[in-house]
Amino acid sequence: METITKEKQPNEEILLHFIHDFFDCRKLSEHLIFLDYWMEKVLINQSHKKYLNASDLLFFSTKFFNLLTACHDICHTHHKNLLYFEESVKIHENFICDEQKLLASYPTYLRSKEICNPTLIFDSIFKNHTLDFYKNTLENWVKESLSIKDEPNNVKLIFFTYRNLKRMIEACWLIHERLITKNSYESLSINRPIHNFSISCPLLLKDEYLSNPYLMIESFFSFASIDEYREDLTQWFKAALNDCSSYENPNDLLFIHNQFVQIIHAGYLIGTSQLTYQPTTNYTKLHATFGHWLLARVENQYTIQTLSPHFKENPIAYCSENLTLNHVIKIRYGLKEWLEAALSENNSITSLDHTYIFDQFEDLQKILETMFLLIVAPALAD
Repeated sequence: METITKEKQPNEEILLHFIHDFFDCRKLSEHLIFLDYWMEKVLINQSHKKYLNASDLLFFSTKFFNLLTACHDICHTHHKNLLYFEESVKIHENFICDEQKLLASYPTYLRSKEICNPTLIFDSIFKNHTLDFYKNTLENWVKESLSIKDEPNNVKLIFFTYRNLKRMIEACWLIHERLITKNSYESLSINRPIHNFSISCPLLLKDEYLSNPYLMIESFFSFASIDEYREDLTQWFKAALNDCSSYENPNDLLFIHNQFVQIIHAGYLIGTSQLTYQPTTNYTKLHATFGHWLLARVENQYTIQTLSPHFKENPIAYCSENLTLNHVIKIRYGLKEWLEAALSENNSITSLDHTYIFDQFEDLQKILETMFLLIVAPALAD
């Protein structure tokens, strides 16, 4: 059987290439039907000559193995390198029903969490079996299908592979629709209700920030100090509350909004993956790290006003416990409402639930303080 020729490119790109190639020749439903007919040929010797001639069996078994190989290689990609890829293909569970309406075909062999994150399938199918196992089983499956024997060998192994191939194909189909054709997002709009807001701003961070979210926090504090951001946040909050006035400079407000949305995304990645800060040394001639530079910028004068003593000592714990996906969805929705209200003279956030008003104002201050401590903690320890 033919194998993949390794190219000097990221495993994610190789996988996307083979996914595109796989669904370029047949749709999801046609691939699944082919597997059903192929299984019937082995189990009950049901002939489907239109689908199961020798050339088709050899051609598609190679396609299956190429896709299996690409999925296998993803499992051996360093986790940090997969952050961007995983974020690209994940959706929130509340979006599943909407996505079903958008796509021509939808998985029936995947669990909800696998639909939300199809990359989970790759670890699952290789948890107890190697790539060589699938290679040998596919080769035997082809031989059994071309044989005239009434009682095939290795039916249990073939059935196991048949089932996992279906799951893999459905997972790859979701990646195809979300990342290659983007059919999954074609009807999205910024006016969708709260439960879908998690996917209203896909891929907020640049590739380098997705690989290392701390770079985003460094960038955030390179523009302004913690006290300057506090002042900006307060002015934004006041403008959003007042329906008789708007924020003085819309461009500045849009920048502040985007900055907060991006550090929330960075904090979410840090919390979910428990990433620790590894600062670059020799940041300047006078400062060993960015944290040292930041402390010097504020002359070591800063206050932590809202975080509890526990989270002051362990800011990563704040990220993991409070920047959960559901909470991030709510904060993004609240920020969107704040932005619209602050840019309009005839709108305010006073009609919103209290969680999007004073509770959110406190949350944003806590997030700001958490991000600051994450960066300066190594410098303070010196």
